[in-house]
Amino acid sequence: MKLNKQMITGVGGGLLALAVIVLVSAAGAKKKEAAKHENEGRMAFNNTPRPVRYETVAASPLHGRRAYPGIVKASEETALSFRVGGPLTEVNVKLGKTVKKGELLMQIDPRDFEDRIASLEAQLSGAEAVQANADQDYKRIAGLFEEKVVPQSDYDKGKSGLDSADAAVENIKVQLQIARHALKDTSLFAPYDGTVTEQLVENHEMINPGETVLRYHNIQQLEIVVNIPENEIIATPIKSKSKVSVSFPSIRSRSFEARLTEWSTQADALTRTYVAIFEMEAPEGVTVLPGMTATVEPAQADDVASVLTVPVSALVSDTRKGNAVWIYDAEQGKAQLRPVVIGALNGESRVVVVEGLVEGDQVVVTGSRLIHEQLSLETAANR
Repeated sequence: MKLNKQMITGVGGGLLALAVIVLVSAAGAKKKEAAKHENEGRMAFNNTPRPVRYETVAASPLHGRRAYPGIVKASEETALSFRVGGPLTEVNVKLGKTVKKGELLMQIDPRDFEDRIASLEAQLSGAEAVQANADQDYKRIAGLFEEKVVPQSDYDKGKSGLDSADAAVENIKVQLQIARHALKDTSLFAPYDGTVTEQLVENHEMINPGETVLRYHNIQQLEIVVNIPENEIIATPIKSKSKVSVSFPSIRSRSFEARLTEWSTQADALTRTYVAIFEMEAPEGVTVLPGMTATVEPAQADDVASVLTVPVSALVSDTRKGNAVWIYDAEQGKAQLRPVVIGALNGESRVVVVEGLVEGDQVVVTGSRLIHEQLSLETAANR
């Protein structure tokens, strides 16, 4: 009897499991059916024609003036040093002092260099005496050699002695010239009209060759260094001697004219900006010093007075190509995604398109984020 009870229990459990499987299968089928209807509904929604607005691309004026922050630099900046070493004996400079070209700034003790010159001059006198004696010997032996009184070896010896004496004289003359240059280098002169900005040594210090002792610059001509973003370089006139307006926060209600002198054609790898350097004369009546900030406003050039622009709302993001816009095809009633390169804002709601569009293109300006290339469009308006 016990065995039968177990058998009956086993049969009942199998039926229960079968019922559960049937219920699960039915639930799965219902979910699949619901998912199918949801996908069909989504596809139908996605393929429903969308009303959009588009506008025809045309050139328009470039609005607004661009202004770039800049830093003032001296047109000439020099770190001065001696070519020779020795104790400093004279300092004729003061910070901020304006000096003229050729004015003595510092002096190294010249005594050792003067002694070196005196020694070489004495050596030169001895070498020239030896040279004169060797020349007389050579002339005498050469005469005897022509008369075939002395052998070839005596002639060669006399010629060699004269050549050696000549070389010794030339060597001392070269050393003497170097020593005189070194003596001249004990004096440090102003290379141009300028101003002393920094004194790095004091009088009576021992100076090493090549050690920077002064910093010096010319602030009669100033440079304004500006970094122009890459997306705005297209609308900024880059021509030699182009004129710009420069203003300074510390000098209100005044602006000054500067000219473009240098510019880079390679963008900085980190900031993606191009360096432009403008030069101007130091303004009269006010003090402008290196390190001050300035604002540069380029003039609008005739050849960039008009640009192609689109509303900011027309831009969409293309993960493969960056910025893009939808181009409306009136014949097919569909749109095609086209990558574009954008520049700066033009006004409050439009952006300059540097590359990717031509006049006459029809750009979707509203509803662009809800369409795809296979979607049919209904144009609500042509702006």
